[in-house]
Amino acid sequence: MTPESLYPRIEDLAEKIRLHRAHSESEEDERKSGLMETAVNAIHKMVESYSPLFGTEPWHSLNLEKHPDSPTEFLLRLPDGKGEYLPPYDIIMAFYDCGLTEAIDTLLVLCALRQFRQSAERQVSINISARSLLFPDFIKTVLGELEKLRIDNQIREGIIIEIHESAPTLVMSKHILSLFHRFGARFAIDDVALSLGDAFRFSEFDEIASFIKIDRKVVCAPPESPNSLPVAMSFIRSVLPETCIVAEGVLSVQQAKELHELYPDIDYVQGLHLPDRVTFRKLWNERSSSSQLPLKRAES
Repeated sequence: MTPESLYPRIEDLAEKIRLHRAHSESEEDERKSGLMETAVNAIHKMVESYSPLFGTEPWHSLNLEKHPDSPTEFLLRLPDGKGEYLPPYDIIMAFYDCGLTEAIDTLLVLCALRQFRQSAERQVSINISARSLLFPDFIKTVLGELEKLRIDNQIREGIIIEIHESAPTLVMSKHILSLFHRFGARFAIDDVALSLGDAFRFSEFDEIASFIKIDRKVVCAPPESPNSLPVAMSFIRSVLPETCIVAEGVLSVQQAKELHELYPDIDYVQGLHLPDRVTFRKLWNERSSSSQLPLKRAES
């Protein structure tokens, strides 16, 4: 995928931002317009220079026999021109709030698939809004790129689409979701925190969801709280018993070990404070080995 193939979408998005700025009626609208404009300019420069738009955060498998290969999540990393990264959540929500959900999702997925082609990653996850799956252009464009990857034997272990929005989308067609599935994509329901929106998402994705990602607020919540991890695990297993479960926001290898002991159904852990895959696996094996050593007999 050449930069030239992405320029029309970047220019179209820039024009939509200019129109939004022209109709701004508040300081907040102006702020969002400025943030979106900065983000699109950064995307243009990085596409032009073949620079990666995304950083990576691994999913750490807790059972290599069951999951020998684990995915890597692509996380948006756009420089602001001063050596700092623009806040990814603020960027995405600015586009969503201004009615540009499908436009930014389509562009970022195309950039992510382009980066995937150039990387050594076997499997990556990419975040989108559920709303984008209702737009014909998004569906046609992404399915076309997935088909190209398949033909070029670059689909590897596959693409995971993380649905990170809790807003219910009951008009979503399961036929469309099945198409993505058949073209080598799998779905992860992201940021699960036992809300009403999560219940709707579970009902929509049903057997199509391959992964459930439990929000860090739930993973780190006190066990006695209403939205605690035990409650979430029980709910997920009762509704989607066959899905793989990912615990987000894990702070250390020790916490990962404790979670694995308490909830062996957790397949992967993820967290910004966890080490790289090689280091995590080394520490994981060391802790697992030490915990299996026989107790030393007391001296008589």
